[in-house]
Amino acid sequence: MKRSKDVMFARLADFKVDPEKLRVHFLDHVKQQPAVPYRDNRVDYIGWAVTSRDGTLADGIRRIAPTQSAAPSRGVTPTEVCTGYLAEVMESLHHRGIEHFRARIMQLESEGEEMPLHTDALRETWRLHIPIITNPNCFFEWQRADGSIESVHLPADGSAWLVRVDLSHRAVNRSNEPSNRVHLLMGLSPGPDFSMLAEPRLPALQEAPAAAERTA
Repeated sequence: MKRSKDVMFARLADFKVDPEKLRVHFLDHVKQQPAVPYRDNRVDYIGWAVTSRDGTLADGIRRIAPTQSAAPSRGVTPTEVCTGYLAEVMESLHHRGIEHFRARIMQLESEGEEMPLHTDALRETWRLHIPIITNPNCFFEWQRADGSIESVHLPADGSAWLVRVDLSHRAVNRSNEPSNRVHLLMGLSPGPDFSMLAEPRLPALQEAPAAAERTA
């Protein structure tokens, strides 16, 4: 893998946040504001916009149609929750070279529900996720062209994770009991350079076995 389009998942290189500070900001500041309910592919979320087109907490929680997102802003105006440590995180991403838009905090409400596999774009499209609260039964999954399923747990360890959403994918919380999965996520434009994609990296296509394995 030598190009970003060959990858479907990776950690953002040379970037780390303080997960406890981010969690405290979410609980003490963000969650005190009215949330916007959102149902996506049969699962329920609530969300708060961190950056939006008009500076409100609601804009951008629901999907923005392509005809609405052209310009002049795709959702880069900070909202009232983009303060304190959360504002520091957003500024750090900017300094890292991440051009983000439609940043929001989304809390997955449905436990045990499996979102159907789907795609969100027709060409290479990336999102950045920073888990704030999670549990070991939360996964991001992709289905490759050969039908194989790749499943990863995104830990709330301060890392930022880059995921492809033009490939068939879904988010799941398989805890089957009251639990939270809260992520800071945002769109990227343009997508990341390959130099930004640190291990662990997962290939978009299954790589052919080595010659020695094929002849064994």
